[in-house]
Amino acid sequence: MYPRVILKGTMIKKSQQKRRTSPCNYKERFFVLDTQELKYSERRPGKKPTLKGCIELSRIKCVEIVCTDIPIPCSYKYPFQVFHDNYYLYIFAPDNDCRQRWVRALKEGDRFEKCDVK
Repeated sequence: MYPRVILKGTMIKKSQQKRRTSPCNYKERFFVLDTQELKYSERRPGKKPTLKGCIELSRIKCVEIVCTDIPIPCSYKYPFQVFHDNYYLYIFAPDNDCRQRWVRALKEGDRFEKCDVK
């Protein structure tokens, strides 16, 4: 049986900078949340989507809305964070309603503890 899609949509992802020399950048990605994974892909007109990342929901430790006074350098101004495997994935939604839907869906089931906002 295939996993059921819960949410999908375009948002902006901040680079995770897993290497010291990685630049900090923001890229538009198409996100899909299903009953097993959170996936994100690069979509280009006329080309097949390229999967850029996939996180099993069982590996996600917490999900929180990010409140910050620091200027956000991308066009989507509503950030939230997903903490998994000792990394923070920062995602920027186009509006507060969209952010609330994603955070609520990712937190479904109360499997997470509250995490520190970084």
